[in-house]
Amino acid sequence: MLLRQATMVDLPQIESIIRDGRELLAAQEIDQWQGAYPSTSVLVDDIHQGWTVVLEENNEILGTAAIIPGEDPTYKQIEGQWLTKQAPYLAIHRVAVSSHHHGRGLAGELFNRLFEQIDQAADIESIRIDTHPQNMAMQHVIKKNGFTETGTIDLAAVDMPGTKDFAYERVTANVKPEHVLHTVTTK
Repeated sequence: MLLRQATMVDLPQIESIIRDGRELLAAQEIDQWQGAYPSTSVLVDDIHQGWTVVLEENNEILGTAAIIPGEDPTYKQIEGQWLTKQAPYLAIHRVAVSSHHHGRGLAGELFNRLFEQIDQAADIESIRIDTHPQNMAMQHVIKKNGFTETGTIDLAAVDMPGTKDFAYERVTANVKPEHVLHTVTTK
């Protein structure tokens, strides 16, 4: 398996994986991704920005995520407390794996490969992610991969006011002690 940056050639497979994820969430009666989000324009913008990564095996995309640098507007306000303060972080959004390969631990594999790359970046001190309160499968994957639940965020910054997601953070190997608000261990 290979983790690589996505190109526009990958868009049809990424859209298919996102569509499968939307259908799975709907079948579980989880109100996440049930509207237009994430739209094709969001996915195209992610690719153009260089944010989308794909997990690939034998020319088939098995999983995808958007890895976004900089301050995420949805993470400015939290009911709770982040593990770090004023530390450079990456936000992970739009994580999905192929429905044709469920049960293979692909989300964990995607995260592990991301962590290997992120831990090489001396200027990234943590990783933040969020998910819907009813999305128990994603919560399990997030926690299993070393993230700590930090509180809830409101998705008003992405035009979904009143929608609250569970927020998580994981420090990297390069976290500076002066940026840590809680005692945490790095993986």
